[in-house]
Amino acid sequence: MENTLKRILLTLIASIALVGTSTMIAGTAGAAPAVESTTAATQTCTAVAIEHRAVWAEPGTASGTAGAVVAGDSYTAECGLVKGESYFACGSSTDLWAYVNHSGSRWGYVPSTCLSWAS
Repeated sequence: MENTLKRILLTLIASIALVGTSTMIAGTAGAAPAVESTTAATQTCTAVAIEHRAVWAEPGTASGTAGAVVAGDSYTAECGLVKGESYFACGSSTDLWAYVNHSGSRWGYVPSTCLSWAS
């Protein structure tokens, strides 16, 4: 039930983003900060990579890659999404990016369409 609710929320957020609304995920505690601001504490969730995908240093491709995620592997991620560059990946377009711990203490951004949420 919880996974279904999270998938519904992510689908809803992706739909809102496609019509040009700059909305962060609603209903998740500790949502990630907007790109231009930071918060002291952010809740983390478990994200599962849908396919092999580059991890970017910023929520867009201009900053270069910071690593990679592997399809089927689980990663710690901030529960909220960050608005960034519009990007087509994993079958659809989005401008919402997840901040993911992809390797030890290394974090970077993955397009939200390339993750499912395990928790």
